[in-house]
Amino acid sequence: MTKGKKELPPAKFNPDVYTKFGLNDLILASIYLVETTGETCTFERLVAECFKNFPKVFSFKRYPEWPDALKFDRPLRTLREKGFIIGSARDKFSLNKYGESKARNILKKLQMGVGQKSGRFPQSPIRSAEDRIIEYIKNSAPFLAYLKNPKGMSISEPEFRNLLRCTLETPHRIIKQNMEYYLKVANEYKEDDIIRFLLYCKRKFFKGGVYAKRSAD
Repeated sequence: MTKGKKELPPAKFNPDVYTKFGLNDLILASIYLVETTGETCTFERLVAECFKNFPKVFSFKRYPEWPDALKFDRPLRTLREKGFIIGSARDKFSLNKYGESKARNILKKLQMGVGQKSGRFPQSPIRSAEDRIIEYIKNSAPFLAYLKNPKGMSISEPEFRNLLRCTLETPHRIIKQNMEYYLKVANEYKEDDIIRFLLYCKRKFFKGGVYAKRSAD
């Protein structure tokens, strides 16, 4: 192995198989696997189990030797809302009978090497949430306008909120959180153009810009 090269840890399941499944299904299967050991499925234990079994999905893209805990928030909420799991990150997670049945079915497919769509694998591999954010920004009208004219580009508040997946009712605190998260992802991916674009937006709306002026009023 080349010195200093970062590699994924060995996985319990075949990456050619498990990368064809969604985060929700892999998390559900991991909760089931933890419960079969008799252990309590705390959030930390769940992150470890998912990373052990499916590292290619649950690792940081640029740091594959580390699990990315940010990938769990939305899937866990969705699984709770759909009635497959109970519990919270502050306590523990467990499956109800519906979640257990679904988890067994997922594990059976994982072990047999069966994809989710008619027993066949989709042509494109699963993309992480960070991949989708980068692609979304690259294809957005404000970013494309910025590339054409970095110094003279303008972006309206509705365009800015839409870029950050926010509505006109979204509080400034959440908008700022989303902005910082986008910048974090852009820095991890070393997307210099996106970084400069987001910093331009940040100056316009936060650093002495629109939202800073409103806070001062």
